[in-house]
Amino acid sequence: MKHKKTWITNAHRGFVEGELKENCLAAYYNAYLHGADIIETDARLSSDGVLIVNHDEDVKGFDENGNPVRFIVKDTPSDVICSVILSKDEKWGVQKVPTLEQVLHLAYNTGMGVNIDLKNGLAIAESVAKLVLKCGMQGKVIYALNGAGMPAINAIIAIDPDACFDGHGVGFAEEMKDYPERGKRCYCYTKDTNPETVNKIREYGCKLELISLNAENFAAAIACHPDICEFLHTSDFRKIEDDYLNSVKLY
Repeated sequence: MKHKKTWITNAHRGFVEGELKENCLAAYYNAYLHGADIIETDARLSSDGVLIVNHDEDVKGFDENGNPVRFIVKDTPSDVICSVILSKDEKWGVQKVPTLEQVLHLAYNTGMGVNIDLKNGLAIAESVAKLVLKCGMQGKVIYALNGAGMPAINAIIAIDPDACFDGHGVGFAEEMKDYPERGKRCYCYTKDTNPETVNKIREYGCKLELISLNAENFAAAIACHPDICEFLHTSDFRKIEDDYLNSVKLY
C-alpha cells in the first residue's frame, strides 16, 4: 500500500541547490519540481511602489559586471533592484531579484499556493491582496501578517474573500480566539512541537503550522498532525517526506 501525506509542504523561500539563491524564480520553480504545495515568499515595497521579493531590508548581489552591490529596498527604484544578479550557473542561468507579480504568475502556472510574508505589515496588505487578485491567485494565498492583526485581515478579506493568514505561535492564536473564522483561516507557526504548545494552539481554535523542519525533527513534528509544514529552503523535503512515508507502520 502506498501511503499518502496528510500535510501541506511549504517551501521556505524556494528550493536551493548548486549556485541557486533563495527567493529567486528558479528556486521557486525548483520547489515545484520537488513537489511543493506552497512556496513561501517575502514582499517589500520599492521606492516607486513596486512589490519586490526580498527577505531583508537590503538587497545584496552583483551588477552586470560582477561587482558586488547593495541597495535598501524602500529607498531604491524597482528597475534598479530587479537588475541585481542573485546567482548564475549553467543549469539555471542568470537569476535576478523578482517582483511579487512574477512569483505569483509562476505559482499560478504551476498550481502552487503562496505564503506571502508582508514585510511592511498593514502598509502593504491591501496592495498585496490587489496584486493577488490581478494574478488570479485569490483563495490560494496565506498572508503572513507580521503583527498587523485584524486590521490587515479585514483589509485583505475585502479584496480576497477566501484568504488565509498566519502569525507567530500561541500569542497569535490567543489574539485570534474571538475571531469566528479562525479555524478556517488562521495558521499559527511555531518551531515548538511540545504537546502543551500544540494543544494550546488547537484550544484557541487555530490551525497549526510547524516551521524549520528537517530530517531530524520531521517525525516529531508530523506526530502533531500539522495542517502545514514549512521546510527550510536548504532541506530536501521530497526525500524527508518519502523516507517518512516509507517508514510508516499502519498495522
